[in-house]
Amino acid sequence: MPEIGPGMTVIVMGLGRFGGGVGAASYLLARGASVTVTDLAEADSLQDSITTLRQVKSTGTLEFELGTHENVSFEDAALVVVSPAVPRPWENKYLKRARDAGVPVCTEIELFLERVDHRKLIAVTGSAGKSSTCAMIHHLLLESDRRCLLGGNLGGSLLGSSQEVLDDADAIVLELSSFMLHWIKTSASRFQPQVGVLTSLSQNHIDWHQTVEHYVAAKRFLLESVVAGNLVLPSAPDAVDSELKNHLEPVKEWMARSDKSWDEANDRVCLQNSIRLHIPGAHQKENASVALMAVACFTEVLPEARRQTARSLAPMIESFSGLPHRLKPLPGFETIMVVDDSKSTTPEATMKAVEAFGSASSIHLIAGGFDKRSDLGAVDRLGDRLAGLYAIGATSDQLLSGANARSCNTVEEAVRCASQEIREGEILLLSPGCASWDQFENYEQRGRAFETAARAHLMGR
Repeated sequence: MPEIGPGMTVIVMGLGRFGGGVGAASYLLARGASVTVTDLAEADSLQDSITTLRQVKSTGTLEFELGTHENVSFEDAALVVVSPAVPRPWENKYLKRARDAGVPVCTEIELFLERVDHRKLIAVTGSAGKSSTCAMIHHLLLESDRRCLLGGNLGGSLLGSSQEVLDDADAIVLELSSFMLHWIKTSASRFQPQVGVLTSLSQNHIDWHQTVEHYVAAKRFLLESVVAGNLVLPSAPDAVDSELKNHLEPVKEWMARSDKSWDEANDRVCLQNSIRLHIPGAHQKENASVALMAVACFTEVLPEARRQTARSLAPMIESFSGLPHRLKPLPGFETIMVVDDSKSTTPEATMKAVEAFGSASSIHLIAGGFDKRSDLGAVDRLGDRLAGLYAIGATSDQLLSGANARSCNTVEEAVRCASQEIREGEILLLSPGCASWDQFENYEQRGRAFETAARAHLMGR
């Protein structure tokens, strides 16, 4: 990777949905680079990011080429920093032009990984549960009086942190998506986190990866890179999709790298039974136990010390209040419960959300959205068991076979329909099981739209 300095010509391709593009451009500008930001989105939809970048104090220069990449000279840059979510980067014609000209191409997370001591890294991936698990690990480390940073796919960028802050941190918790892992895997960057965590694995993002094998290979890279003996795997029987286990080669090698502190019978069950949480869902206890094991793995070496540390930290997890848009009950509703789980972007996450509240017959579920080519069959079959299934977005037609399912198209329309059916003691749950990109910029915007509609149609209930 070339050293970034004054006058260096850098192209940032894609502002991204999680702050990485803004973080990368800000970091480059602060070092005096001449930065061109290009995105296929028009300026009107990127105003917040544009304003943020224009306010960066810099001796460098900033230009925007929005709505197209056609007028950008990728082959003349000294470096291209691309959003990891850019579809199929291995065949992208603009990135090919850069590579053919010998221009280095990387992502924001790769720039960040060059700046930190990997012995401080706790890297978390998975198809579902990774954000909550990351937040729980961060919470436990802070409660243990350790200086801890939280970043990656969870939102925001740590790249702009001062070197003093990075050096002073005791731990850095990173949520890594399959997109990010693909880029790290194909780069020459060193990557050996002190602790690695897999929360779950099921078919996801096949629209981007094209094949299940490609998706699993990205996740597998983290498991193969972690320090031996410091890999934390999920214990729930359904955490790894049975159809994907055939792709998890070599499983024995992974297990050889996993944390052996919990091999004794019932140790992990006893730990889970000791956990008390104020957020709904049995799956959150699994996330919490994984978080406790990860922290113990990070702070201790010997198996018995790890078990003791996890048990001693367990009471601290009770004060964890959860994350926005993740199975979060909204305040202000008296006779019904309204729950925002907009972060649910996989069918498995939706199934866990429904299971979190017991009887499906009392749940009015809003599901659907952007089509990632995931199998929505399990969610569709809920239509016969739920009080109501209100299908929205591009995948709505895949969710209508049940007796209690109806097509509503938008979140607002779904809430309005549900408001006419919901009864005292029942639950209105937004848990889409799909990404938000067909109708919203991100899942946060979808969650806010849900809350606005719920307060408009259901306040006083």
